[in-house]
Formats: sequence, C-alpha cells, structure tokens
Amino acid sequence: MRNPKKAAIISFVLLLVSGCSNRNNTGAEGQAVIQVDDHVLTLAEFNEFFEPLRMSYAKEPTGTGLDLRQARLRFLLQLLEEMIVLRRAEELDLHVSSQELEETMGRMERDYGEEGFKAMFMKQAVSLETWKERLKRQLLIEKVTRKELLTKISVTPEEIKDYYEQHREAWAHGKQIRVHHILLPDKDKANLVLEQLKKGEDFSTLARVHSIAPESEQGGDMGFMARGQLPKCFEDPLFRLRKDTLSPVIKTPYGYHIFKVIEEKHAGESKIEDWIEKIKVRIQREKLEAAYGPWLAKLRSRYRITVNKEMI
Repeated sequence: MRNPKKAAIISFVLLLVSGCSNRNNTGAEGQAVIQVDDHVLTLAEFNEFFEPLRMSYAKEPTGTGLDLRQARLRFLLQLLEEMIVLRRAEELDLHVSSQELEETMGRMERDYGEEGFKAMFMKQAVSLETWKERLKRQLLIEKVTRKELLTKISVTPEEIKDYYEQHREAWAHGKQIRVHHILLPDKDKANLVLEQLKKGEDFSTLARVHSIAPESEQGGDMGFMARGQLPKCFEDPLFRLRKDTLSPVIKTPYGYHIFKVIEEKHAGESKIEDWIEKIKVRIQREKLEAAYGPWLAKLRSRYRITVNKEMI
C-alpha cells in the first residue's frame, strides 16, 4: 500500500532546493524530463531539485553509482506526481495567497527562532526566495488534496464507536507513550532529516516542514499511544525506544518513519470521549490512503504525460 498523502503531500519542499542553477540552459540541460500537458520540467531543473539529496547521498559510505541512479529515478517519479497534482490545482483555480504564505513562514520562524530560521537557509545553501517558492508549491499541493479528498471523507459516530471498541483493551491498560513522528516518502530524504535531528535541529519544526503524515501540522505529535494502536512493524521498535531518543529510519509500506518518544505514562480505564478526535483522525487517514491511489491514477489518465527516464 502506498503512503496516504504520498506525492500529493509528497511533500515537496522536497529539500528546500538550491537556487543556483541556470534556467536558461540550452542543449541537454534544457530538454524536458517530465511534461504534463503544457507544463515542463527540464533536466536542469531536475538536477537543481535533486542536488540537496545528491549531496546527502554522497556522504553515505555505501552509496554506488547504481544506487544513485535508482535514487534519481525514484525522485523523478515523485516530481511527476507533484506536477500532476499541481496541474489539478490549475484546473480547480486554486492558489496560495501572499498572506497564506507569510502566515506559514511566520509560524515556522517562531518555531525556529529568528537566528535558527536564518541558519536554516545557510545550512541548506538556499536563497529565501527559492525556499519560499518551494513552500508555496507544497501548500498548494495540500490545498488540492484537502479539497479533492479530505473534505469528501466523512466519519460517522458508529465508525468511531466500532474503532474504539476494537482497541479499547489496549488503550485502557498498560504503558502509553507520547510520540512525535516524521513520515517521509524517500529513504534518502529520511536519512538527511535524521542527520539534521541528530545535529540538534527541532523535531517539531522539521515535522512541519518535511513530514507527509496528517499530524505534521501539529509538529508530528501523535499524542499518547498504547500497544495495539500501531502497526506491528513499528510498534515493537517504538516501545523499546527510550524517552527523548530518536528511532532509526524505519521502513514500512507507508514510507520511511522517524520517531521520538517524549513522554511515558501508565494508563487507567479510558473513556471514548477521551479518544474521539484521535480516532476520527485515524479513520480519516485510513480512508485517505484508500482513496489517494485511484484519485491519482484518474488524474494521470486525463493529462498528456511524457517522462524521459533515459535522460536521468
């Protein structure tokens, strides 16, 4: 199963790309690697967008030319999905206003602090204007998926009650952990974000910037979790994790996860009222996962798409 928001929210601030390439390149650099109707991504633009990932990948001692080629192909498909969703934004006449962009920037600057916010651009070797453009694109992608998918998903009281009853025993007793979470679509990007976290960058801020999980707007805060509420593939690693330590990158069918346990407690008897909002979000996420693939496939079938993998 693909990740819920994959590509659509596939987030693309994808790595606060560097703004140093020459977009007037001719020859091979000026040729299209992706075309969605009349919208074109050139090889020069692809290389510009991939550069931060390439730099992080070069630091991996096990990296090979073949591995790098595979990373470029994965990234190409991510960009294709982004372009498809942005083409849909054009059809829907959706836009991100200057006020929306500035409000988002303001929240992030408060999270980082003024000096930390400036340092972010220096570390990424990215201009403020280029970074703002990438952020604007991400916000637009989120608008499309919210309008096309999330607003059409309803959760009934019966569904909430059934979900609660299925997990009641696990929630009512035993150890609970409060978890912060970052979900990423790409292994290379996940490794880069983990490296940033190890260097002391703020988890909540990186979750808001990079994570494609529904709780990203809350800084990755998933609240308190108990055994039985999480997929088995990362439940065991999470409950072995010590408080205030980072998990390694954990691969699941949904993508690449990074966790941090920030609090622990032992739960008493729970009441459904304590869990309604959390259950609602979980059911929405599951329905979004189911709806996303068919929705994207339908969009792909309606546009004229050309992808030149041989150029990558």
